[in-house]
Amino acid sequence: MIMLADWHPDIIEFIVSKMQNPRILRYLIENMEDEGIKKAAQDKLKFTPLTERERAMYQAIVNYKNAPDYGGFSEEIIKEAEEKLRTGGTYTVHNPDFLTGANISVCLTKEFMEAVEKDEEYELRFPDVETYSEEEMRIYNEKWHEVGDVREWEKMGYRVRVYRKIRARELWKLINICATYSAEPGIFFIDNANDMTNARAYGQKVVATNPCGE
Repeated sequence: MIMLADWHPDIIEFIVSKMQNPRILRYLIENMEDEGIKKAAQDKLKFTPLTERERAMYQAIVNYKNAPDYGGFSEEIIKEAEEKLRTGGTYTVHNPDFLTGANISVCLTKEFMEAVEKDEEYELRFPDVETYSEEEMRIYNEKWHEVGDVREWEKMGYRVRVYRKIRARELWKLINICATYSAEPGIFFIDNANDMTNARAYGQKVVATNPCGE
């Protein structure tokens, strides 16, 4: 199980990286409004142009479209040949084995879900380590793995950088599309889990879950 919080600057790439269906990537490029989502899908999508020999082969198949019995080809094969000629090549994905075998989920916060309901922008942010002094980096290296939540980190007085803003409903739509067509990512309501866990009585908190524990 690999989990990433909804506020993390890499959340879009994290979600898209597991999508192995070229058609869904093309759908994201053509239908999503957020340019960051479109770019992530474009970076994942791989296009291989037809060679002259392949183009001639597919054209020869299509030429049998009006012939008796399709010249021995099935209707499905002819439609596929037409699609190849229409697109001019073949769509696959880069790094098809990336995260293969891993379950991925997004930790959803109350702030994010409220932004979805209100159709507001949502900040993707992380500790501003690039501007930290040597002492601040020492503290970050010692404490961040224990805190692990940019909201808590900011409340502790440490600088946080907003890398970008995204319309919350666009990110929510991305999660739903990818989950529908690839069963990834799962969603884990991290704040709800911490509100109800007994771990708080021991000074602990929930940071993730086992696979399918969402």
